[in-house]
Amino acid sequence: MKLLLSFILILSFNNISAQVEWELQRDESGIKVWTKDYPNSDFKQFKTETKIKASLKNVVAVFLDIENMGLWYDRVEKVEMVEKISEMEGTYKIDFELPWPVADRVSAVRALLSHDPVTNVVRVDTNYEPGIIKDTDVLLVTNMHSEWILTPVDEGFVHIYHKGYMDPAGSLPAWISNSGVKDGPVKTLTALKGILPNYSKTEVAFLKD
Repeated sequence: MKLLLSFILILSFNNISAQVEWELQRDESGIKVWTKDYPNSDFKQFKTETKIKASLKNVVAVFLDIENMGLWYDRVEKVEMVEKISEMEGTYKIDFELPWPVADRVSAVRALLSHDPVTNVVRVDTNYEPGIIKDTDVLLVTNMHSEWILTPVDEGFVHIYHKGYMDPAGSLPAWISNSGVKDGPVKTLTALKGILPNYSKTEVAFLKD
């Protein structure tokens, strides 16, 4: 009995610890941002959530236009398609424009969009794709990944969840990068909301009404 109680207490403690690992950093304009230590890294990972008044088609249309991501995603200057694998998957080269005096970065990712026809939830996963960028004078980011989960909730609203991590490579001090991780998601989601009207009439074939 004592052993069982000890086991339950350990599980409870671990669950509580897991819940408090994420630290809330920003809560403004309906956007929340949390950060957490990333294993074996001085750079933080982040997650952010918000709920916006829009249709799921409207939001997904923005994500499908990935080559214009630089218009709304913080610190992304340009995105170029390398290979269109399917309507839902492709590889891309991303140029990051960082504030002076920090040097710009470049990376390559594989993006995969998936859709659950039952729940109507859309997920977008991106991971670094090796072998695309071979010769570059710009610092190459090779450790990065992100996920987006777009969930239609109340009528006319979409819940947006975004989680990501990037080791910026080079000699960038962690405190500079970690500061951007706190502020960047707010800028990104604010800009995303602002650009949505441009895609209000764009159709997304795989989404039901």
